[in-house]
Amino acid sequence: MADDRLEPYIWQQADIDHAVKCISPEAGALIVSAPGAGKTLVATEIIAKLKPAITLVIAPPSTHKSAWARTLRRQGVADDVRPLGGDKKGKANWEAMKWGEPGVYITSAQWFTRQEWKGITVDAMIVDEIHMLGRYGNAGQKKLVGDRRKPGMTAPIRIALSGTPFRNNFENAWTVAKWVEPKAVHDEYWMWRMTKCSHVYDHFAPQNRRITGELVPGELASTLSCYIAHYQRAQCCKFHPNGFLADLPTPVRVERDLKMTTDQAKFYHSMENTYLGYLTTPDGEGKLPVIAEFPITARGMLRFCALALPSLNMETEKLFFTEDAPSPKLDALLEDLANLDGKRALVLTHSKQFAKVAAKRLTDHGFKAVAWDGDLSKTKREKALAHFIADELDVIVGVISAMGTGTDGLQEAAYNVMWLSVDDDASNNVQGIGRLDRLGQKHQVTMIEYRMLGTFDVGHLDKQIQHQLDLNKSLVRT
Repeated sequence: MADDRLEPYIWQQADIDHAVKCISPEAGALIVSAPGAGKTLVATEIIAKLKPAITLVIAPPSTHKSAWARTLRRQGVADDVRPLGGDKKGKANWEAMKWGEPGVYITSAQWFTRQEWKGITVDAMIVDEIHMLGRYGNAGQKKLVGDRRKPGMTAPIRIALSGTPFRNNFENAWTVAKWVEPKAVHDEYWMWRMTKCSHVYDHFAPQNRRITGELVPGELASTLSCYIAHYQRAQCCKFHPNGFLADLPTPVRVERDLKMTTDQAKFYHSMENTYLGYLTTPDGEGKLPVIAEFPITARGMLRFCALALPSLNMETEKLFFTEDAPSPKLDALLEDLANLDGKRALVLTHSKQFAKVAAKRLTDHGFKAVAWDGDLSKTKREKALAHFIADELDVIVGVISAMGTGTDGLQEAAYNVMWLSVDDDASNNVQGIGRLDRLGQKHQVTMIEYRMLGTFDVGHLDKQIQHQLDLNKSLVRT
């Protein structure tokens, strides 16, 4: 047993004991606790008690070493976690697993989806961030859950983890439940969709009905045999009448409303007129925007233009930012960082390109900053995190979609998070909020949002948070 083994909290141990009693070939465990509740530790301890010969872990690559390998080793489950992949070592491990060699194997959702699993058996499967394989109809879902024509990949011991298991749509609940506990939902997806989901009319949706949530919020959660959920600041169990972060004050939220520069405003409104049509209000006094086409593209483009004054590449007809692009948001950020209570900060944006521009701008003004995006290798991420924790780095400028995993430890070094923009994916923003506001944080977290007046910035995060809260009603047992 490793010398640095962590002892689970009393409430985590209760979850572990419950799962060990409940898990069977008919029913797995679904762990949907909020970020920071120790889902990785709980899943590892379940495996430690059940002792399967072959365990397959499917998880985001950024967590393979920093979270899973470290936890499995520290808790005494496996000294060597064997990665599956396309390189020489990964291929050798793949062959070893197919031949039934005992051990813990780990791979990504993408690699898992590309392989043929027919005839391959394992004793236990852990699917971390199951929403990545749980979107109904995509290739990952078909590979994991399967259908009547081609069964998916299963195991006698099944553990699924995600703080946002249904992502942004309750429609995905069928896939998640179907893999964890098949008898908990109707065999036919369409029958389940029509009988267990609430809908609104939508001309473009299947059968003109778009799912808005669960028909009876909490019914599915109450049906599952092993369902583990802990919330940060809401009652979830006898151990947490006010949530597991009740002793940590709710984050302070500061909104900085800014005005675009004259040139930026002209550019923004020219883009807005390209994508939006308008209807005159009945009184004739105002105009209501109506998105005419490509709403997601339009929102992303307009949010991009609200970050700074963009330039246009005449050859590719794509927008980009120069390093010195005028940006009231970056000006305000620099001003706040200079007067910050607490030297280090996490800066978030939806744009990978702007993250690089922001990191360069901060570096030019004397801050030690790095852009954390999908282009940053696992090795460089680990180094950046280590430098940040060791106070050798002042600012991490993170792309929101890249910050959901592999970032545990940030809360030990910083308590200021600055939002330059938000992501279109509401669950990514929920994960972003939980990067610093989590177990291990010693201070009250401060969230500063830079909102450009007259743009999609204003009110957008509030709407997303409310949408997520509405969807989360389905995660609370009735």
